[in-house]
Amino acid sequence: MHSAEIIDEAGTSEKDAKPLTLPFYKLLSQADKVDWILMALGTLGSIVHGLAQPVGYFLLGKALDAFGKNINNTDEMVKALFKVVPYVWYMAFATFPAGILEIGCWMYASERQVRRLRLAFLKAVLSQEIGAFDTDLTSGKIITGISSHMFVIQDAIGEKLGHFISCFATFFSGVLIAFIACWEVSLLAIFVVPMILVIGATYTKKMNAVSVTRMAYLSEATAMVEQTISHIKTVFAFVGENSAVRSFSESLGKQLRISRTEAFVKGFGTGMFQVVTFCSWALIVWVGAVVVTAGRALGGDVIAAVMSILFGAISLTYAAPDMQLFNQAKAAGKEVFEVIERKPVIYTNPEGKELGAIKGSICINDVHFAYPSRKNTPILRGFSLSIPAGKVVAFVGSSGCGKSTIMSLITRFYDPIEGSILIDNYNVKDLDLKFLRRNIGVVSQEPSLFSGNIKENIQAGNWEADERQLQKAAQMANAHSFICDFPNQYFTEVGQRGVQLSGGQKQRIAIARAILKNPPILLLDEATSALDTESEKLVQAALETAMQGRTVILIAHRLSTIVNADMIAVVENGVVTETGPHHHLLTSNNFYRSLFEMQNISQDSDARVEDPMEDLASIYTDASSHFPDESREANRTPQFSPSKEDLEERKEKAVFYRIWFGLRKREIVKIFIGSCGAALAGISKPVFGYFIITIGVAYYKDNAESRVGKYSILFACIGFLSLFAHSLQHYFYGLVGEQAMTNLRQALYSAILRNELAWFEKPQNSVGSVTSQVINETATVKTIISDRMSVIVQCISSILIATVVSIRVNWRMGLVAWAVMPCHFIGGLIQAKSAKGFSSGSNAAYSELVSLASESTSNIKTVASFCLEDHVLEKAKVSLKKPLAKCRTQSIKYGIIQGVSLCLWNIAHAVALWYTTILVKRRQASFENGIRSYQIFSLTVPSITELWTLIPTVFSAISILTPAFHTLDRQTEIEPDEPKQPPRKSIKGDIEFSNVSFTYPSRPDMIILDNFNLTIEAGSKVALVGPSGAGKSSILALLLRFYDVNEGAVLIDWKNVKSYNLKVLRAQIGLVQQEPLLFSFSIRENICYGNEGSSETEMIQAAMEANIHEVISNLPRGYDTSVGEKGCQLSGGQKQRIAIARVLLKKPAIMLLDEATSALDAESERAVINALESLKLSTTNITVAHRLSTVINSDTIFVMDKGKVVEMGTHANLVTASEGVYSKLYRHQSFAGN
Repeated sequence: MHSAEIIDEAGTSEKDAKPLTLPFYKLLSQADKVDWILMALGTLGSIVHGLAQPVGYFLLGKALDAFGKNINNTDEMVKALFKVVPYVWYMAFATFPAGILEIGCWMYASERQVRRLRLAFLKAVLSQEIGAFDTDLTSGKIITGISSHMFVIQDAIGEKLGHFISCFATFFSGVLIAFIACWEVSLLAIFVVPMILVIGATYTKKMNAVSVTRMAYLSEATAMVEQTISHIKTVFAFVGENSAVRSFSESLGKQLRISRTEAFVKGFGTGMFQVVTFCSWALIVWVGAVVVTAGRALGGDVIAAVMSILFGAISLTYAAPDMQLFNQAKAAGKEVFEVIERKPVIYTNPEGKELGAIKGSICINDVHFAYPSRKNTPILRGFSLSIPAGKVVAFVGSSGCGKSTIMSLITRFYDPIEGSILIDNYNVKDLDLKFLRRNIGVVSQEPSLFSGNIKENIQAGNWEADERQLQKAAQMANAHSFICDFPNQYFTEVGQRGVQLSGGQKQRIAIARAILKNPPILLLDEATSALDTESEKLVQAALETAMQGRTVILIAHRLSTIVNADMIAVVENGVVTETGPHHHLLTSNNFYRSLFEMQNISQDSDARVEDPMEDLASIYTDASSHFPDESREANRTPQFSPSKEDLEERKEKAVFYRIWFGLRKREIVKIFIGSCGAALAGISKPVFGYFIITIGVAYYKDNAESRVGKYSILFACIGFLSLFAHSLQHYFYGLVGEQAMTNLRQALYSAILRNELAWFEKPQNSVGSVTSQVINETATVKTIISDRMSVIVQCISSILIATVVSIRVNWRMGLVAWAVMPCHFIGGLIQAKSAKGFSSGSNAAYSELVSLASESTSNIKTVASFCLEDHVLEKAKVSLKKPLAKCRTQSIKYGIIQGVSLCLWNIAHAVALWYTTILVKRRQASFENGIRSYQIFSLTVPSITELWTLIPTVFSAISILTPAFHTLDRQTEIEPDEPKQPPRKSIKGDIEFSNVSFTYPSRPDMIILDNFNLTIEAGSKVALVGPSGAGKSSILALLLRFYDVNEGAVLIDWKNVKSYNLKVLRAQIGLVQQEPLLFSFSIRENICYGNEGSSETEMIQAAMEANIHEVISNLPRGYDTSVGEKGCQLSGGQKQRIAIARVLLKKPAIMLLDEATSALDAESERAVINALESLKLSTTNITVAHRLSTVINSDTIFVMDKGKVVEMGTHANLVTASEGVYSKLYRHQSFAGN
């Protein structure tokens, strides 16, 4: 029901008008002065780096002029050449500091900026009104925003931006040098550049559209994974693994289809760059011949102009992948900045009033309210109530009548459409939002805890509280004793969302947190619903002590908790129909009286005493009386698992070979075709290097114009060959990369869903971490194959061709060319070694941040009500300190490596020119062959450098993938698909626990069940009652085989549960949990979850039995109504009834109800209990309940304490034992004493 669509309609036209992406400069909006200085220095380094190549070709032109002017005098030629050589050395030394600045400054500046951007994003998320999380801000969108989107943005505004500037510096300095050398040739750039820009703009536009679509599909897939992992217990209980994998595969299928367009656009766009570049060469060298023939320029000047301007154009093609990344970053940035710039409807107003002290009077005046997602379904219809300061007021009424809504309005999670809410005669809208929430304590129906220890969770109520205050709050909430039972006491980890604790334990910690806050106004929404009777009585007394001097609003379906309230307000259909104390309403209000009569269990007690049924204690017997020892031993047979040798063999396979995951023969053919294209694409550089020097020499010979004309035609042909080659290369490698990534994602997701529940409870397998592994880490497979391997093949092709041709032209120079190659390799190899471990540490740190963001947004109401936004941001800042410090060191190291690499590269050029001069001097080679032999290699050097800079990225990507493959290879401890072909036989429902000992895997020191024995006959209705932590819910978990016992055996129909196919077994067991979990689907899909083949009639029948059909029918969209994320659009009672309908539709042989009706009002509870009792006789019912009114009709009631059964029998039998545990519970809950 909760939503934030208030601003949606008003903002629709504005949103439609927004561009698809963000202006790039906005990605730099988080930069401070230091960042701008770093970026300025980085830009200087990039420009000097970019200048090196055109200046080098300018010097080559001067060397050609030295050759041309002295073509017939070798000695003079050598003298002239020796004058040029020193300048090449100067240039080499200038590139060393340039490389340091380029990489070091850009890398560190981007880390600093994205750190702030992450914090700004998280701060914006936490500052939104609660309604935004019901619709706009899904968990998937937030996780994607703070993880993968940030990685893309950081890449774009870091080294890639430096590289992009370097490429453009090469282009512009090339044009400038060309004008200086030969202005006529340079004028042609005016025609060349527009062609390249048109191709670039078209390419960018197409890739941009594809990026936006991909982002949308990625967010959808992320949300699916996040939702499934966070609801994993429900997924397992309803055998929803296959359904989850199928939905995920369909989402991946959409990405696979869009990848065809992406691959084609990338290949064709890159190819067109090559066509334009080569045709430009052809035109310019021919025009150069005309100019030289006319005597208006020297051949060396023309070559300098041609090489500078056209290598400037080539540098634009090197910038193309950067432009693609910028498009992705702008698309990602759009989503990120939409959140950052989103103006919350309810926000902290700087002008909001802060009162000296709040007394606590509340006045609700004629409030009308409907959740914005369903404006046609009003919740409150003129709700008015005045609550004096210091009074305790209770709301009673049916589920969905608006009780919890009032609490949400008082805390300003939402604002009313009409009317006002006053606190101490001040409108809550006029008060400072944080001041308001600091003075209101909330304990909600579903307790929300944060990962961390118990102390941190309680301290969230008041960070300034000392140890004594903290323990006092825990004692008041009846939590201190069970906390002290833990080995680590207050430092016990609660797990993500408090998964390590029982429902009652979580609720008591939540109550302790609210007590520690010490607020003048206390809101208790079913605060004790998850507690057992004894704990409830103690906590109720504690709460009554805590309530003194405070204004308290109570919501409770259990009337025993509110009879002492100063005033009880009966709420029906969104209005208060009557108010008064308990005794007054009993006589004056029919609705209240009927609730009281339904819950007064003392009226039913005597009816069962005269039942002639025998004492059922005989049911509870030792397992050995029914089974011989042999059968029990057989039941303990360990489950089958693949041989360890097979497993080790799989693990030993190199990760590199496994990135080509699940590819078939069809994909192998595509790799071959793509590789042929890549090899062809590699031919262009060596061929050009050979012929450009041939042309330079031809300018000094006769018939220069006709000679050069032939070479021009050859150049144009190479361009069109490159178009064909690049299209094949990028299209086929793109398809294969996407397919391999999709295969791995599907296999990894399936493997994760095969793991036992305990695996998901480990801290390293949090929802955020697992989601990141499935979505983000697997994306590196596509990066390696599509963006890395195809280019590696192209580079190898270039190097091989260059080597053969160079040696053929002049073997001495060819060998020297190879001899100076280590200059390039050294830098590349150092980078490869350094980069190997670069990503892993920071990824782990960001994983911590992702988990924090995921948890905070999932528990956003708790974060908001306790004003924990600043605390969450502080934790986020701490988690980002390590990667920032690491990046500082890495940026310096990588900067030095880049500087050394560039310096060595240019030293190689200086050595080559010097050695060519030596060869000419010794008459061992002509200048033409010497320089041509090296130039072939010189132009292939970028391929060699690129090859050795790609290798570290592949290593880095493989290190990221290693944990994913570990997860994929992990052998689950509870195999869900063994035996493979189970018999289709229905179970009857006989259950036995034989000498069971059990501890939770996460807390092996704490015994839950100790030599536990229990027998339940098929078709019987039994109840488990007892204090929180007694092991009641653990029994249900063991029946569903969420865990395996440490010792003993759990038997169903006299067979060990380990011998059943787990999915077949779970399909016949129904579970309704204490905290109802719904998926972000429609109501129809939620009811049919795990029962997809059910008919419409069966679904409606199940809804009617669960007493929810009428509520659903009154909704505008009926069964097609979306329940919102985690069911946020529905009240707690409505969610629980849908969860019950889901189980009823399953028609299970064994029904497990874990506090199934705790969230229901008395009327709905009675209807649901009647429905459950009217189920077919063959269903075995096991109910865990603290409310005895729900279990009095059970065939047998088992009373548990500290992992053992301490009493058992019928309600009538147990209640007669005056000193018994059950009898005491009964007397506590009976209204007889009131």
